Formats: sequence, structure tokens, C-alpha cells
Amino acid sequence: MLRNGCVVAGLGQQNNGNFRARLADIWHVPAILYVIAMFAVWALAIEDGFSKLLQSTLLTILVLFAARLIVLGLVRAARRVFALREEVKQRYPGLEARANRYQPILERTITIVIWFVAAFTVFEAWGIDSYDWLGTPFGQRATGSLVTIILLIIVTTVVWEMTSAIIERSLSSGTTVSARARTLLPLLRMALLVVLVTMVVMVSLSELGLNIGPLLAGAGVVGLAIGFGAQTLVKDIITGIFILIEDHISVGDVVKVDTHAGVVEKLTLRTIQLRDVAGTVHVLPFSAVTTLENMTKDFSRYVFNVGIAYREDTDHVVTVLRQLGDELMQDEAYKNLILEPLEIMGVDSFGDNAVVIKARITTVPIKQWAVGREFNRRMKKRFDELGIEIPFPHRTIYFGEDSAGNAPPARIATVNAETHIADRQEKQATAAKSFSRVETPTPDTGGADVPDSE
Repeated sequence: MLRNGCVVAGLGQQNNGNFRARLADIWHVPAILYVIAMFAVWALAIEDGFSKLLQSTLLTILVLFAARLIVLGLVRAARRVFALREEVKQRYPGLEARANRYQPILERTITIVIWFVAAFTVFEAWGIDSYDWLGTPFGQRATGSLVTIILLIIVTTVVWEMTSAIIERSLSSGTTVSARARTLLPLLRMALLVVLVTMVVMVSLSELGLNIGPLLAGAGVVGLAIGFGAQTLVKDIITGIFILIEDHISVGDVVKVDTHAGVVEKLTLRTIQLRDVAGTVHVLPFSAVTTLENMTKDFSRYVFNVGIAYREDTDHVVTVLRQLGDELMQDEAYKNLILEPLEIMGVDSFGDNAVVIKARITTVPIKQWAVGREFNRRMKKRFDELGIEIPFPHRTIYFGEDSAGNAPPARIATVNAETHIADRQEKQATAAKSFSRVETPTPDTGGADVPDSE
């Protein structure tokens, strides 16, 4: 309190210094006017002129002095009111900034009103019926309109600041703020601002005597034209508002929107921004959302379709799966991620090569894949240790049947690999010799002797 009092005293001294400086600049103007008034009284020989002049002068000095004291008192009181305590600042972080924004406006408004009343009083002291003007129809209308506009501005400002304070406190609270709140609360504040400003402008124009009917009609036509021209945008916004209000998705959820899936990185009033496993960002307008799958709403589940061979005992396999689930829940790295024990749903189907046992495990959101992969790793190792067969696809060759129902013989020859290779090499050598043999033809000499070549 002492510090606030020192601040107020310092500001008061600064204002007094400014007032004296301004008075030093303009003191000669009222002095000249006063000398002219005294000369006019003497020249016109007005009866009791000097006494009335002195009386008016004293009243003027008294009114100005009183107005100055009232202004200083009200300004100091306003500054004391806007001087917030430390606990209030900590509880409402943005309140001090808003108070500092409105404090100069309030001080200036108080100063203008006080000096305006002081001016009317000075006019009355000099014989000018200024207050009678307020009783005229025009004066009453002007005063009423001014009071209405001022009260409307004050009420609108109070409503806006209270709403802003509540919204800012909700967004800056220590608890986790959902994406729905981060999106809708600023939107609500902006919508309220638009409504309040529109109301103040319309009422002010109406109080000033302007006909706002054509203005409202024109605004309606423009709004209708914008609505028809931006149907997709309006559809995006309306759909987005309902999705956010119903709290179907939040930032950080893993969702699938139509054919796109990924983590929700950002939510606006018009679009959803997803990032898939490969890092690709998908931006989808709300109007394009026909189906929405949230895989991390409140909790998540990993579903196992365990295929085993037909010769395996399904009850034994179910027991092994339960043991694996219990071991995983006791692991320090995974026990905090699992919400419920492994749920065995039983033999689900008989496939072409395997009997399928369906099971599922419930985890905290987004951790189902980590838990599921670890369970699969342990299950493969345990099945290998116990000799439980995990079948893989086989192919059967069918030779057909005749009309009597007899299948043709399947001729199978057992061949020694070394003998088969030797026979194949011998055949290749014989074929090479046969192709390399070339017969030379005897030339036709017509019975003449052919000499031997030397």
C-alpha cells in the first residue's frame, strides 16, 4: 500500500507540474481578456459593473480551483482502484494488462466530464444561461443520447472484459485443456466481440438520429450473398463446430477419416490435420468427413488373431496365452500401459490352414501397438519353446480322377544326383562330337590324273 501511495503521489506531482507548465503558456490570454472586460465596463459606464466583474472573477477562480481538486481526487482514486495486489495478479495474469489499458481512458473521461461541467458553471457565473440550454428539447435529446451511448459502452466493456478474463483463465489453467476448448473458446470470444461491437454501433447511430433500417437490410442481403457464395466454407464450419462440441476427436488422437489415417496434429474450425506413419501430412476439410474412426478415445485395444495348427490342443494354447498376458502385466515397462488383463474370446474361426483363436488386450490410448508387438514377440518365442506349430500356407497337387473314380498313377523316379550329372555330361560330349564331324567331298576331274601336291 505504501508503494502504491508513493506512485500516486509521484503521478500527482507530475500532473501538477504539467498543469503549471500549460498555465504558464496561456496565462496571458485570460489576462488580456480580463483587461478588455474591465475597459468595457469603464467605457460603457455599466452600473455595478466592477462589482459584478469581481464577483464573476472570484466565482470563476473558485470553480476552476474546485474542478482541479475534483479531477486530481478522482484520478488518484481511479489509480488506487487499478493498483492490483500481487495475489490478484497471480490469480488473473491478464488482468493487469487490461487495467493498464483502460486506466488512461477512464482518467481522460473523468477530466473531460469535470471540466465540461466547470465550463457550464463559469458561463453561468458570467451571466450566460448555459444550463437552460439543457432544458430545451434539443439539449434534452442530445444529453439523453450521450448518456445512453456512454452507459451502453460501459456495460459492453464490462461484459467483454469479464468474458475475456474467464476464457483466458480457462485456457491458462494448470489442467490440461482439450483441443475442443482451445478451438471453441477463442471462437466464442470473437463471436461475442462481433455481436457487442455491432450492437454498440447500431444503437449509437440510432441515438444520433440516423435511420439504421436500410443499413440492416443491406447487411442482410450481403450476408445472404456471402452465404450462397461460400456454401462449402459454411458447411465446413458448421460440421466442424458440431464435431468439436460433441468432442469426437482431440489433438494427439489416432484417427481414420475415410481412407486417411494418422495422428491429429491440429484442429481448426474448418480442417483436420493428420500425420501418418510415413510422415505425410493430410489436411481434410470437415465437409469431407463422412466416417470418423477414433482409435484412441479414452482407451485402446489390440486384437490378436492367433493361428495354430489343427493338431494343437486349443485349451493348452489358451492357457499359454493367459500366462503370457500375466507376465506382460507384471513387466515394469508395460504394466502401467495395460488397463485390463488379456481377454481370450475363444476359437474364432477355422481357416484353410489354421485354427484361429481371437484375443484382445486393453491399454491406455495410443499404446496398443507397443503392447501388441511385445506380446507377439513373446508369443512366438514361447510357441517355439513348447513346439506349438504356427502354420503357414501349403500347396496340394491334385492329379485328377477318371470316370471310375480312380486317380492316375503318380510316377516318381528316384535319381542319384552324381549319376544323373555324369550321364548328362556324357550326353553333352557325344552331341558335341557329332556336330564337330565334317565330311570332305571328292572333286570331279573328268578322268584326268591329278598331280600330287608337293
